Amino acid sequence: MVSLAVLGAGNAGCSLAGEMTLHGHDVALAELTQFKSNLEMPMKKGGVDVTGELKTGFAEIKKITFDIKDAVKGRDLIFVTSPAFGHEAFTRACASYLEKGQALVYISYFGALRMAKLLKELGVSMDKVTVAETASFIYACDRVGKKGAFFMEQYRDDAKVVIKREKDGLPFAAFPATRTSEVLRKVNEALPSVTSAVNVLETSINNINPISHPAGVIMNAGWIEHTGGKFSFYLEGQTPSINKVVEKMDEERMVLAAALGLKSVSEEELDNRMYAKYKDKNTGVVFQDKYYKGVFDAPPNLKHRYLTEDVMYGLVPMSYLGRATGVESPTFDSIIHLANISNETDYWSEGATLEKLGLNNMTPAQMTEYVNYGA
Repeated sequence: MVSLAVLGAGNAGCSLAGEMTLHGHDVALAELTQFKSNLEMPMKKGGVDVTGELKTGFAEIKKITFDIKDAVKGRDLIFVTSPAFGHEAFTRACASYLEKGQALVYISYFGALRMAKLLKELGVSMDKVTVAETASFIYACDRVGKKGAFFMEQYRDDAKVVIKREKDGLPFAAFPATRTSEVLRKVNEALPSVTSAVNVLETSINNINPISHPAGVIMNAGWIEHTGGKFSFYLEGQTPSINKVVEKMDEERMVLAAALGLKSVSEEELDNRMYAKYKDKNTGVVFQDKYYKGVFDAPPNLKHRYLTEDVMYGLVPMSYLGRATGVESPTFDSIIHLANISNETDYWSEGATLEKLGLNNMTPAQMTEYVNYGA
């Protein structure tokens, strides 16, 4: 069994900590003190109740703490499960306590590159630890009863999570890529369905959230602001016109992948791989109704991370990578421009620029060399 720390006690963190505990792994669940409400009920109950599609029951988590040092001590893997906005805070919080041989796994696009650069700036040797990332989170899940989130009406307990689906063949890579197989062996002890990707550019570019979320938010802006998000984002909010824009964005993403020497995989193919066991045998369509029918899961406003996070940490770096490789991305750029206006923010500078990724002033060949072999 593997020992792991889960940093971040939101939907993803509580789901991962609970499921891994039920599978017999030694888990520490930790949160930053500024988000102490996330841990109040799990700490009071000594764990979380896991419901849904996978292993279920009450998971008595061995360590639930606000002490980041205590959480990461002696752990093989450190999963940073917060949204991308929280990566820097958690990385800074644990940097001075990291031990040789540990791996930090970020659940988001371009997380490994951004945080590797930060760790170096903080004086942490990359010979000591490894940073890695998955293309998205392993589960489709919800934290049940948490104020401000959107859940099915029958659930009200804040120490309960519902895991709707597990993704098959979720891409994973370490930075540099020469360490992927070593870290993946440990990850697979806990998450056997996770698979190897070429490098962290592949895991980042093949994250489909920046393709599907921002266009849906921008093009549903009137409905979102009028209803406060009281509609199904994945069913009612995905109309033919919006899907046309998403398809064009996906084309731009695939051209970018090819320009960086990566295999171009469409959003549809990625869905088919990761949700294969949830597809209708006759139509080939994922059973979306089963998970989203009757669930008001649209963002309540345009400050939601489906727009802000996916633009800053997904679309912006891909657009900059496109410029560096000679790939045009007019649809990406249009969505970013509209997001800038809507939220009165300059996401071009606030987002993950090539400088923040440690890739500025590099040719495409140099970028590939860097992510594969390191500095």
